[in-house]
Amino acid sequence: MSAGRPQRGASTAGAAQYRAIASRGAGRRPSSRAGRRQLRRRRLAGLLRFVVFLLLIFLAVWAGVRVAHAGTVGSAYAGHKYVVSSGDTLWNIAAHEYGAAFDLRRAVYKIREANHLDASSVSPGERLTLPYLEE
Repeated sequence: MSAGRPQRGASTAGAAQYRAIASRGAGRRPSSRAGRRQLRRRRLAGLLRFVVFLLLIFLAVWAGVRVAHAGTVGSAYAGHKYVVSSGDTLWNIAAHEYGAAFDLRRAVYKIREANHLDASSVSPGERLTLPYLEE
């Protein structure tokens, strides 16, 4: 065989394959009712897959945001509860609960911040949240 001449079987096989594809109606709308129903089901299935994909993306973003903000404001005030007795002040409470390991000024400030107190005075029976402090 020479390099310039096409093979005899290759051209006829390609033409037969082209005719088979063209006769199937590739790219055309199906004319039968069953064909239209099948096309509608395929489109609906594709749309459903797309909606599920978007839902999964939404859930992933939502979960990522929840995890990213897990250590912010809400958990900063998590601590244990303390019921104020008569004669207690924020300074006494801070000294008793946190000890000498912490700066008492900072401890009093954090207690006020966690409990939304305007002043340093507290009354007996009041329930305070004592936040966890980092050294």
